Formats: sequence, C-alpha cells, structure tokens
Amino acid sequence: MRTRLALALSLAALLPGSSEAAGESVTLKVGREDVRAYVARPAGARDVPGLVVIHEMWGLNEQIMGVADRLARFGYVAIAPDLFQGKLGADPGLAQDLERALDEDRAIAIVRGSIDYLRKLDGAAGRPVGTIGFGMGGRLSLAAALAGADVQATIIIYGNVVTTPEAIARLKSPVLGIFAARDARIRKEDVARFQAALKESGKDAKFMMNEGLGHGFMNEERADFEPEYSKDAWLVIRKWLTAKLGPGAQSAPEVDPASGVRARP
Repeated sequence: MRTRLALALSLAALLPGSSEAAGESVTLKVGREDVRAYVARPAGARDVPGLVVIHEMWGLNEQIMGVADRLARFGYVAIAPDLFQGKLGADPGLAQDLERALDEDRAIAIVRGSIDYLRKLDGAAGRPVGTIGFGMGGRLSLAAALAGADVQATIIIYGNVVTTPEAIARLKSPVLGIFAARDARIRKEDVARFQAALKESGKDAKFMMNEGLGHGFMNEERADFEPEYSKDAWLVIRKWLTAKLGPGAQSAPEVDPASGVRARP
C-alpha cells in the first residue's frame, strides 16, 4: 500500500498545478433540497462539453474532486454532486450504510439537476453532457440513462449493470464500461450478459475488462489501486469522450492521467 501511495504521489507531481483547472463549491436547487457540488472548469474555456461525476460509496471526498479536476484538465467542465449531504464513508461499514440508505430516485434527480446546471452555465444550453461514475456512482450513471436523463455519453466504472431486454431498450446514450475480472461485487458473468444484451439490441457500447484486477483499481486511495492499469483506462476514457462528446478545450494540456491525487494550491 505504501509503495502504491508513493507512486501515486510521484505521478501527481507530473500533473499541472491548480492553475490548469480551477474548482469551486456550488449549490444546486433540486426540488426543495439544496445540494452541494464541486465544479471544475478548464482554464480559459467556456463552451465545452460537460460531465457529471458520480461518487462512490465513500462520498464527495478529495479523491472524487480530483477526478473532476482531471476531467477539467482534459478540457471538459465537470460537476460532482454530493449525494450524501456532506457525510463521508470513513470506513467500509459506514460507507456501505450510506450507500444502502441512499434513495435512488433522489440520486437520479440530483444527477438530472447537475446536468441542468451544466447546460445553464455560461449560457451553453446546447452543450453535450455525459455521466461518469465509480462503483455506486457507476450504477447510478447507468440508472440515470435508463431513467431518460438527457445525456450523450454514459460511463460505468465497476458499477452494477442490468441485463434484461426491457431495461436495455430504454438506453439511448452510448456506453463505455470499465470493469475488473476479480471484482467481488460486480460479477464478470453479469458484465458479459450486459455486454451481450447491448450488442443484441444494437446499442453503441465499448467495454474494457481488466483481468486479474479487483474493485477500485482506479482509486488511488484503495488497496486494489493499480496505477498503470488506471492510466490505460483514463487514456481509453479520454479517447472515447472525444469521439462521443467532442474534444475538450483545445488548449487543454496533455497530462499523465495515472494518478487521481488532487492538485492542491
């Protein structure tokens, strides 16, 4: 674990400083609820595609804000809403309790509110928007698309999937799925059935199954973090987003995406 953390920190030193992506806390009005969110924007760019970053069961922590920062460095405007009202999963037990207590309809409403926020930002009503989620967030990324959210790209990273033809038929956005074969939570067989169902339905889908890896391999705070595989996954994500949403800000620098450590001023 210490070796992985040291590697993550050394890779973080390769990333641009905070001047490349300025993040801020904002408040969304979703129904009667005020929802805190973190917004990261590429420097000097406004009319660019947007992404909603949906956090894992650990909550809206520094790591997930680092994901939004990274996407801003890729040239996209990113928003990460707080589904847990400021609570963080300090340990696996508490994190699982927070996930179990989450009302899915409310969570999807917050994702929709985040999409609306991105389209009101800078008057960019026509901006394409995608969702990207990890673990619990991956499941909600898919759930929002199945619920009819107006998204042009759906990224599921080791999140629960659906396999029924009825559910698949509701999916309109292209899908990128990134999974780990040794994931104890998301069975490889279920992912294969999901992939087959999408193919049979003629859906636009791309999958990346990482053999030998476990759940959380893209999260540098988790024991299963694998920096090189994470780097490969981020390269796939960036290329796929360019194809489905369009390129980010043209001035966005090329960065080593292997680390999710958030750059601090």
